[in-house]
Amino acid sequence: MSPPPSTARRKRPGIRGRLKAHDPFELIRWLALSQTDPRKALAELVQNSLDAGAHGIRIVRYRTKGVGCLRIMDDGEGVIPEMDRPDALRYIATHIGHSRKRKLSLQERFQLLTQGQYGIGLLGFWSLGETLEMRSSVPGQKAHRLLLYRDKATFRIEPLPGRLPLDDRWTEIVISGVHPDAQRVLVGRRAAEYLASELRGQLLARDTEVVIEDRISRGRGQKRIVVKPPRFLGERIRGLESVDVEGFPPIRMEIYWSGEKETEDAGLRVYGSGTQVAEDFRALASLGLDRAPWTDGRLSGFVDFPAFRIAPGSRRGVIVDAAAEAFAAALAEVEPVLEAALARIEERRAAELEKGMIRDLQRAFRDFHRHRPAYSLLPVSREKDAGTGGEPGAAPGGAEAAAEPGADGNGEMETPETADLQGELLPPGPLAEVRVRPATVRVLPGDARRLNATAVDATGRPVEEPVRFEWSVEGGVGAIAEEGAETSGGSAVSRATLEASPRPREGWIRVEAEAASGSAVAEVAVEVTEDLPGGSKEGIPDPELVAAPGERWRSRMQEGRWQVNSAHRDFRDVEGRPALKVRYLAMLFAKEIVVNDRADPRLDPALEQLVEIAAYADRKLAPGGRRRKRGGPADGEEDGR
Repeated sequence: MSPPPSTARRKRPGIRGRLKAHDPFELIRWLALSQTDPRKALAELVQNSLDAGAHGIRIVRYRTKGVGCLRIMDDGEGVIPEMDRPDALRYIATHIGHSRKRKLSLQERFQLLTQGQYGIGLLGFWSLGETLEMRSSVPGQKAHRLLLYRDKATFRIEPLPGRLPLDDRWTEIVISGVHPDAQRVLVGRRAAEYLASELRGQLLARDTEVVIEDRISRGRGQKRIVVKPPRFLGERIRGLESVDVEGFPPIRMEIYWSGEKETEDAGLRVYGSGTQVAEDFRALASLGLDRAPWTDGRLSGFVDFPAFRIAPGSRRGVIVDAAAEAFAAALAEVEPVLEAALARIEERRAAELEKGMIRDLQRAFRDFHRHRPAYSLLPVSREKDAGTGGEPGAAPGGAEAAAEPGADGNGEMETPETADLQGELLPPGPLAEVRVRPATVRVLPGDARRLNATAVDATGRPVEEPVRFEWSVEGGVGAIAEEGAETSGGSAVSRATLEASPRPREGWIRVEAEAASGSAVAEVAVEVTEDLPGGSKEGIPDPELVAAPGERWRSRMQEGRWQVNSAHRDFRDVEGRPALKVRYLAMLFAKEIVVNDRADPRLDPALEQLVEIAAYADRKLAPGGRRRKRGGPADGEEDGR
């Protein structure tokens, strides 16, 4: 008895089945043609060697019988080492689109840094050349080779001619008939730089040496190049080295802040298991990550997520799946941390930049009071410059510290006129020593310092015979120029000036004295330093920034403080441009000197106009400013003809 109609299963009309390619090789062709970058195809072959655990990979670019060739050799575990060579190579040729590495779990892939999973890496050779020959040897078996041909559905496996069974293990890939476009981009240095960037994480994590030998390039170019992962420049942002992703391996990061505008090498690169999958985060628009701070051009470094699934053909871009979405969610959580770190770095560097500009400004007006005695904007510090041997009021660095012979405190030797009676009755002896004053030198970067050298005998009295002096500098502390040697009152004296290096350094000055009676050598320690304890700023105050929008004044003196209007248009125009900002502040300070020295209020409007015109011209003439058109006047400049 049949069941009631209400409970009977009704068969739905239709046909069910599995998808099947009409021509499998047509699909292989499309996969092979999807890889258009010869460099990426080479990286895929090197990646196979890395996945095989190779410790040494050698890439050779050469010609044979006029045909360009490329060889990749490695000492890894070999092609499916547990199988006989013919069977292993047949498996490779007949299982395109299937990788034995796919059986690895996500955690195993993460631990082994294994990248390949699609079984199509060899197809990339279509963008490299016409023929691929895979040579494989494992201990106890005769070496065999697999031959694949561009745009052909056939393959051939045969014993490797001329090879005897050896107890060694190696794999070689030889690509013949390298295309001209591939030849151009795979020149030794270019190929090395690309591989170093593309496989950076893999190379850093493995004990593997990758070497490129270029036997084709002519000239003096390097023929043997070791592929070394690039080091990122800038200040590394700490605290974001690893980010947990629920259900997946963690994200690894190295992020650096350079503080510069976007350059060709800037941007955070995206990696999967140590292999680059995206040039920067703009390629991750499908995940909503093409936004700041990940696209900030002042950042460099990488973000690596092992669970990415990559587009099989081009090996570029990320497939949007559960792993990719978890990756995006994890980054969204750490965005505030990265933004806060960037804000702290910018604030600190801005403060350091301001300090540097103030030092430059003070250096620009150093010794100004010597040339303009009426200078009285602020009282000059009367503290003795510690470590320089200078007198009160002397310039930092002691540019004028070396006075004439006999000056007390400046190291000059006493002359026979001030010596005792014995010095007059008994003539000085032969040259025994060179005495240099000051005995030590501490000087600001870029400053000048005078030194004196005197030739004396064993009792300390200046010799009276002709003496030749020779000055030299060691340690890169600057350059020294002799002002000439003379015999003053019977004393053999040489004077020289040290022009200090622009950066802090330590070294010494060496003085050699030679006379008919003998020779002597003296050395003086030199320290070029930004920090001179007790040094004078010569009355140059730090500018106090005051935001006074809408007011015309640029700077003013208020109760002994130098105030600068940070809301003025001219000040805003030089923000972020340190060199122009220093020059602008220097002009303002020069104005304050004139106004406060002359104390004539009628000069104020004219001086403000002068600063306005000078600031405008300075901006136009500075590097990167607008240039005058050839044959015509500058902007705002009337033709004077």
